[in-house]
Amino acid sequence: MNDYLNLTDGDFDVFFKRLIQYAEQKCSGSPAAWTHIPAPERARLADAYTAWRAAYERTLVPHSKVETEAKNEAKQAGKTVIRSFVNRFLREDWEAVTTEDRLYLEIHVKDHTPTPHPAPEDKPAVEAAPSGKGKHTVTAINPQTGNKKKPALVRGAAFAHRVRGLNEPKNRAEDMPSVFQTGTSRDFQYGEESYGLTADYACAYEAENGLRGPWSDVVSVIIA
Repeated sequence: MNDYLNLTDGDFDVFFKRLIQYAEQKCSGSPAAWTHIPAPERARLADAYTAWRAAYERTLVPHSKVETEAKNEAKQAGKTVIRSFVNRFLREDWEAVTTEDRLYLEIHVKDHTPTPHPAPEDKPAVEAAPSGKGKHTVTAINPQTGNKKKPALVRGAAFAHRVRGLNEPKNRAEDMPSVFQTGTSRDFQYGEESYGLTADYACAYEAENGLRGPWSDVVSVIIA
């Protein structure tokens, strides 16, 4: 989301003045639309604009570095007052403050439309290999790119894993415990008591809302 106050000096001046004029119109009309904003708060906004405008005007003609710094400080002080005013009195949960008000003032309006995050369709490949003594590194591989970069709308990967004896049948991904992480590579470390056993691994992508896609094939690595 863009900062609504990330403006050039000229645009900031226009925004600041328009906010004051609009607030006065809304608060002083007949009948007043915004009765929840105290007059002293509107006066505080106006005072901050007066200070900003005076400092700004001094930089519209040949000026010194000191005057530039004073203008920047006045702008920052004005932003602080504006943010406080908007956050307290122009919130969307105030019934009197409409979406049209915020759009006119070019203040961010929340999009209340739910963003769909379906379960990932991609079935990752999985790479698992020894990476140290008693250590395996397991990586979910994006089938679209052939690397470990996550597909769009994927927040991370679930890693299923279980240790078994050499003569025991390979585990199914659905039957193994799993752990989620936002990265797509994970290290598994085993102690000497597991040397000679086999570790089974599988991966699946998860969407931002936690929905999980299909499991990869299971790969097996001997612990050594």
